[in-house]
Amino acid sequence: MSNTISNVEKEFIFNFIIKNKIKVEIKGDDNEETEAIFLDQNSKEIKIELFYIPESFTKYNAEIKVFFYFQNTHHTFKTNIIKIQGNYAIIKNPTNLVRNLQRKFERVLIKGKYSIEFEIQGDIIPLSYPTTKISYFPDKSPISADFSNVRIEELLKKFKEKLNPLISFNRVKLIRNYTPQTIEEKLVIHFGRILYIPNSHADLITKQIDNNFEIITKKDWIEYEKEINKTDQININKAISNYLIEISKKDIFSEVILPILYRNYVIGLIYLINTHKNSFPIDVKIINYAYQFSRITSYSLKQNGYFKEEEGKKEKFSLPIYDMSPGGLGIILDNNLYEDKLLLDHNYKIVLNIENKLIRILVKLVRKVQNFSKYNYGFMFLEIKKEDFGFLQKVLYSKQEP
Repeated sequence: MSNTISNVEKEFIFNFIIKNKIKVEIKGDDNEETEAIFLDQNSKEIKIELFYIPESFTKYNAEIKVFFYFQNTHHTFKTNIIKIQGNYAIIKNPTNLVRNLQRKFERVLIKGKYSIEFEIQGDIIPLSYPTTKISYFPDKSPISADFSNVRIEELLKKFKEKLNPLISFNRVKLIRNYTPQTIEEKLVIHFGRILYIPNSHADLITKQIDNNFEIITKKDWIEYEKEINKTDQININKAISNYLIEISKKDIFSEVILPILYRNYVIGLIYLINTHKNSFPIDVKIINYAYQFSRITSYSLKQNGYFKEEEGKKEKFSLPIYDMSPGGLGIILDNNLYEDKLLLDHNYKIVLNIENKLIRILVKLVRKVQNFSKYNYGFMFLEIKKEDFGFLQKVLYSKQEP
């Protein structure tokens, strides 16, 4: 059974999802799936960031179904994609948001039979890479493949072999402790977007050319000249023209530089060049391939521990559960040892070990009360897999019948 939620409550729920960065599941045609987070909303639209873009999502006015978990139940709505640009999409704010009527569950006394394990990450240590305006965290593979044992040298070799017959020159450079040398590198690192010069003898591009990625436009270049180089308005066109002349003098007819992003860092640059001998613009399909490769490289480096130096000290501890439902749990302690570690309204990743099954859940600490010598903590589940939700429901209530 299900019911439709009022617009006022729907707005509250969506704002909660945005504030807490709760992942939502999205399904499109042919059961293609991805995950996303909500970034912003108004009465007509919702801006989201997609972890992966299935092909069916790029169709005009593509229909999707969105699923998420909130206050003991799964919610869903149907809508359409208005626009996709890079990993960002604008979707219609749905008319109806539906939830399961059976959304309240009685807490079951556990009294220490099960426990939860917390792992609290220390402060992230800054890395020695140039920072940029865009942030990208590769927590999911861009394609269906396992990169846990893939060496970066193998990826770079395959990339070079793929593009060698298609363009004059290609190169991938990792840039730890790097200072940009050219105007092109400075622009890419500043904006965190792709620089594309189809023809060094022509004007710069004035609008976006593809829905899958964003390029630096002429407007962006002008903004950079004003804000960073402090170029007078009257001299901006001349400055840009001189840059293009210098690029052409380096035997570059068409040029693409793509950033490899990790968090808000540019950790590498991908160079694609056609010389005057191959005097034609680099194809958008090649740029798309290189863009996808940049995402794969970032994910592969993360999987292989390339950024481990950023990890602060981790602390693990285990606490007994007092009571629990499929939507949350309570803890009662006899001391205040964890008062400074468990902060009200903070999100935590926990692991439940129930009947030899490990269940990973994102929770929020919503209640923190001291009652004489007892310390009470109440957690609400923010993200839990549907199958884990069903498993908890079965374990907690199947044995409650007399």
